[in-house]
Amino acid sequence: MTKTMSHRAVLALVEAALMIALATVLDVLVPPFYRFPQGGSVDLSMIPILLYCLRWGPKWSLGCCFVNGVLQYFLGGGIAISWQSMLLDYVVAYTLVFLCGFAAGRKLGWLWGTVLACLGRWVSLTLSGALLWYMYMPESFLGLPMVNPWVYSALFNGVFMILVMAVDLIVLGLLQSSRAVRERIMQKQI
Repeated sequence: MTKTMSHRAVLALVEAALMIALATVLDVLVPPFYRFPQGGSVDLSMIPILLYCLRWGPKWSLGCCFVNGVLQYFLGGGIAISWQSMLLDYVVAYTLVFLCGFAAGRKLGWLWGTVLACLGRWVSLTLSGALLWYMYMPESFLGLPMVNPWVYSALFNGVFMILVMAVDLIVLGLLQSSRAVRERIMQKQI
């Protein structure tokens, strides 16, 4: 790259800013489908970020997802019990959404990318729940007695991320079914 940014780099940065803005608007202004009493909500805010990852791949997605994670905490009314909680629940969890970028340009990339992104978030949220939020573990969850914070955190965050993933896959599947959207919006940038 020369002293000035290439056209491609400028396009990637502008598109990242637009997708982060859209994700923030969807998070703040559009009511979620479901809000868990213990935290977390099932909404559409990951869709623009997933689209960005599918278009630009992991290299560009890493920065976009990191910035989105920071803004999710500060603008989305994030709740944390410590700085470690803020990092694991927001910054690391949303940064791991960049894993979706590894599926960019691949057959059924929208599907596998979404699964990878949600799996990455699940790992970070499970770590946070077991290490930091364990004192709020209920006596039972899904009809099962809860005595191990790792089991509870994996189950709770698993249910949460499966619901988020289902909504994301439905929306991305609908977008993918339109040829115009598939060719213009979901196409990997070279």
